[in-house]
Amino acid sequence: MELRDLRAFVTTTEVGTVTRAADRLHLVQSAVSQAVKRLERELGVLLLERRPDGVRPTEAGRLFADHARLILNAVAHAERDIKAFGELARGTVRVGVLYTAVPTVLTPLLRAASTNLAGVELEVEEGLATTIVDRIRAGYLDLGVFFLPIDAADLSVTELGALEIAVIAPRDHRLAGRRHARLHDLAGETWVTFPTANPGRWWLESSLRSAGVAPDRLIEVETLGAVKAFVEAGRGISLLPRAAFDTEERAGKVAVVRPIKPTPRTVLASATRVNEPSPAVLAVSRLVQAVGATIR
Repeated sequence: MELRDLRAFVTTTEVGTVTRAADRLHLVQSAVSQAVKRLERELGVLLLERRPDGVRPTEAGRLFADHARLILNAVAHAERDIKAFGELARGTVRVGVLYTAVPTVLTPLLRAASTNLAGVELEVEEGLATTIVDRIRAGYLDLGVFFLPIDAADLSVTELGALEIAVIAPRDHRLAGRRHARLHDLAGETWVTFPTANPGRWWLESSLRSAGVAPDRLIEVETLGAVKAFVEAGRGISLLPRAAFDTEERAGKVAVVRPIKPTPRTVLASATRVNEPSPAVLAVSRLVQAVGATIR
């Protein structure tokens, strides 16, 4: 059932003839007639009584016209409210982004915000996933972007999309030049990873466990920058979203290899407080979702 058909039917009942309805709607007469006929076929009842001097709604037609007006009015109100909502998207929105997600998310988000949300200023801080979630709860941040899993049950969490996780190795590592590697074959490697509270540690341990591998040697660091430094220096390999190493891979600083059997992936997510009332925060949240849908 199309809104245009409802408009054609309601207008016809109001003006009394198909010709006048077509004039009011700036349509040809046949388009209005076909709209009414489509509704009659869908509903299985006669809606208009055709007479020499025009048309008159049947009993069913009068009842349906009341419902159709309610639908059209609701749509009009929704369009008006959303337009007003967009115009109210003004102010500063404080966004926390997980260190590991910064290379993937931040640049496209800032570009999209400058194009689509001219009235909104973004204040961005980087942090650990747990810190971001805690700061949203405490009101210091309006929105967070991080990888799952994370305990954020009391927040409104939206999954943005799944990203490929790759093995990141020094450029002179035995994996360099290979496109794929089995995680089972990486037993005995030194892994550069994050503390246990970081989702990155979970990716590593769960992926290796699925491959039947127990990590022998771990180097724990706090930030993505530290991971990159250790890997580039040849101190170990890591397991992280491939997109986070695009720049280093293009520059030939690291080797990026796709793991198979299993092929791990991670989920990028955003979070706000439940029932967030701010139009600006909700507008940025929608923009983050749009940006996240383009990331792979």
